[in-house]
Amino acid sequence: MNKLNQDFTLQPFHKVKPVSSPLSHNTAFLWVLFVLISVFLLMMKPSVNNAYFWYINQTSDYFNPELLASITDMGNGIVTGSIMVLILCFKPTWILRVLLAAVICLISTHLLKSYFAELRPAAILEQINIIGDARYSKSFPSGHTATIFLLAGTAFLSSTRLLSRIVLVSLAVIVGLSRIAVGAHWPIDIALGAIIGWGSIYLASILCKPSLLDKQLQLIILTTLLVLLAILSITSTTEFAQFPIVERLQQFYLLAATFGLCLYQKSSRRHPNSRASSH
Repeated sequence: MNKLNQDFTLQPFHKVKPVSSPLSHNTAFLWVLFVLISVFLLMMKPSVNNAYFWYINQTSDYFNPELLASITDMGNGIVTGSIMVLILCFKPTWILRVLLAAVICLISTHLLKSYFAELRPAAILEQINIIGDARYSKSFPSGHTATIFLLAGTAFLSSTRLLSRIVLVSLAVIVGLSRIAVGAHWPIDIALGAIIGWGSIYLASILCKPSLLDKQLQLIILTTLLVLLAILSITSTTEFAQFPIVERLQQFYLLAATFGLCLYQKSSRRHPNSRASSH
């Protein structure tokens, strides 16, 4: 038996896992971005923007205010950050990408808000449905929508499960629409916020390759993020103070992220030399 035959005989047969397509060829992700840009261009016409605001805002009459407040608060950085920490416990190779995307998203949103300083619906229109505190300035773009679409985009690119992609993208759309329903934003604010969040993680994915950090460093980064979120939860004021369930849900998400991080820490101690998947 020659050496070549020996190699084939001795080596066990393994199924070859399909290699995921590069990000540049992720047509589904780019199609979503194309749809978001199309919606944004459509909403640039004031009459269309106003018409859709009235239609969506009036639908809040058919929903429980506490439910709408709980849904729209999922775009809050505390909630989104907690869910992101939980995801990163399972996808540690995405830590640097997500951090870069968060910085891009945060800077872009705040710069645009400050530059345009657009008035919110409550400052211009009368007899609109407002749930929570009324806000009057820095409407464009929606920060809540940007953060939830950043989360959805991360799940879309890092997960191979179709169900998780569909669920989180659908959730992001619902959260974005809820910002109109509670009277906080115009439809064009939502569209641009979605583009920023979705585009930030895509840009970060191009600039930063998946990298497996030292497990100790992973734990330090995730723990630091969780502590910062907890401090922010304690020191910041909510726009839905009249609905205690919103604050309780924030605490629930923080606890869920803490629990996930504890499980990840225990797993790291049991398997110190294991390497996480980059997919």
